[in-house]
Amino acid sequence: MFRWRILAGAFASCTATMAVAQTTTRPTDPVFVRAQALVSDGNGVAGRALIDSVLAATQPSARLYPEALFWRATLASNAADAESDYKHLVVDYPLAPQAEDALLRLAQLELARGDRDGALTHLQRIPRDYPRSKSLARASYWTARVLFEKNDIPNACAANANALSRAAADEIELRNQIQYQGQRCPPPAVSVASIKPPTADATPPAPAAPATAPSTSTETGVSAAKDVKAVDTVPAKAVSPVKTVSSAKTVSPASPVVKTEATPAPAATVSKTATATPSGSTYSVQVAAYNHKPDASKLASSLVKRGYAARVDGDTVPFRVRIGRYSSAGEAEKALVKIRAKHMSGFVVRAPER
Repeated sequence: MFRWRILAGAFASCTATMAVAQTTTRPTDPVFVRAQALVSDGNGVAGRALIDSVLAATQPSARLYPEALFWRATLASNAADAESDYKHLVVDYPLAPQAEDALLRLAQLELARGDRDGALTHLQRIPRDYPRSKSLARASYWTARVLFEKNDIPNACAANANALSRAAADEIELRNQIQYQGQRCPPPAVSVASIKPPTADATPPAPAAPATAPSTSTETGVSAAKDVKAVDTVPAKAVSPVKTVSSAKTVSPASPVVKTEATPAPAATVSKTATATPSGSTYSVQVAAYNHKPDASKLASSLVKRGYAARVDGDTVPFRVRIGRYSSAGEAEKALVKIRAKHMSGFVVRAPER
C-alpha cells in the first residue's frame, strides 16, 4: 500500500506538470491556468487553494463546477484526493467535456498501482460512452500500454495501430509515443511466392513427349525439334516416378521452382533495416511538450539547475523538453529509470543530432 501511494503520488504530480501542454486542447479558464502555473513553480498550496476558492463560490449546477473538479483532481497533492474528484466528475457529471479525460486519468491511476484490469475497464468506457471523443487516440495508446504489460502482444499491437490511425497530424507528441511503443510489435511478414518447391510426396511430373514429336510452342523456350531431341536424350531414367522424386534438385532451369528458392533472401534485409537507427539521430528522454516556447524554456532551465542536461527541441509547436543524448535506446531507458526515481515522468524518443 505504501509503495502504491508513492508511485501514484509521483504519477499525479507529473501529470499536473504537463496537464495544459499535453492532455487537452479545450480552452481553459484563466484561473485554472494560473493555478497550474503556481503548482508547476512549486507553490502547490497556493495553486490548490485557488481551485478550492472557485469551487466554494460556484454552484454545483454551474458549467464551471465540473471543470474546477477536474483541475482540483489534476493538481491534487496525492493520488487518493485525485481519484476521489475524478470519480465524482465521472459519476455526477458524465456529460461534462472533462468526463472522458477523467476516465483516462482514472485508468492511469489504476495502472500506477498495478491494477491492469481496472485500468482497462476505465479505458474501454471511453470509446463506448464517448464515440466522438477527442481522447480516443490517447485511450487506445494507453490500452495498448496496459495490454503490453499483460503480455497480450497481438491485441496490444492492434490497439497501438488503432491509436496511430486516430491521432491527428498535429498531435506530434502523442504520435511519437505511439510510434516508440509500436517498436515492441513484430515486423510485418514478408510475402513469399505462392509456388513452393516440390516435396518428397509431390506428384511426379508427366513423362516427356516422344523425341520424334514436333515442337512448335514458344512458351517453353524450345523452338526446334533438334533442341527437343537434345533434352530428351538425357533423362530417359527420369520417367520413373521414384527417380524423379529423388532428383528434385536437378529440375530443368526452365522450371519456376528455381526462382522460388531465391525469393526468401530479401527477408533478412527487411528485418535488419526495420530496427536500424536512422543516421544522424540519437535518443533522448522527453519529459514535456508545450504550445508556448517560454514555458518550455522555463522548465528546461529548472531542470538544468537540478543537474539535468535539459534542452528545448523544435522551432514550431510543440516545443519539447528533452533530457540527454544517448547513442542507443538501452542507454536512454536506463536514464529514464533514474529520472522516474526523481518523481518525473517521460519516455524515450529519437532526437536529431545537433
